[in-house]
Amino acid sequence: MNPSTCTAAADLLADPRLKQRAAYGHWVHEHVRWSDTDMAGHANNLACAAFAETGRAILLRRFMAPDADPRALLVLAEFRIKYLSEIYWPAEVDVGTGVSTIGSRSCRMVQGLFIGDRCVSVAESVLVMIDETTRRSADIPPTVRSLLLDHVIVAGCHS
Repeated sequence: MNPSTCTAAADLLADPRLKQRAAYGHWVHEHVRWSDTDMAGHANNLACAAFAETGRAILLRRFMAPDADPRALLVLAEFRIKYLSEIYWPAEVDVGTGVSTIGSRSCRMVQGLFIGDRCVSVAESVLVMIDETTRRSADIPPTVRSLLLDHVIVAGCHS
């Protein structure tokens, strides 16, 4: 199946596969800091968004360095997160990241945040490739596309 021809589901975050650890091949480990908690005693929404951001950034970091060849500036155009259960300090959170669709100038990433085997939230991001000089959208370079293809998961794609 070619992910660049997949269409996103109406509500990709409702796909039960995103709640399965086995869906993801790329992982980062985070921990909830005391400062991440709110008045209710659980990790606040900004902390969860930051965990997801770290997962995306680590996946793409080899293209982000100033001397990277090619350098790829994929900027966040859209972000959605669905909270499934509360996260309390001092939890250890595993962030799984995958790619659901790849277009010519953008891609859609999906993520699951897990405490052990329990999925505590799922997230969806649209990243757009931009030219650093013109600040306009640009085609995703073949090397970056290859990395994205290595991380495609089935969520959001229909045969």
